[in-house]
Amino acid sequence: MDKPDRRSFTFEFKLEVVRRYVSGEATALELAREHDLSPPK
Repeated sequence: MDKPDRRSFTFEFKLEVVRRYVSGEATALELAREHDLSPPK
């Protein structure tokens, strides 16, 4: 059984997610849930 392909994200997407986190607009957990990402450890 093959692993599913990894998703790739644009620089702009990553920048926006980090900007929202750094500004306090959303927590890491909220952003992970919103964008269907692995939750932070």
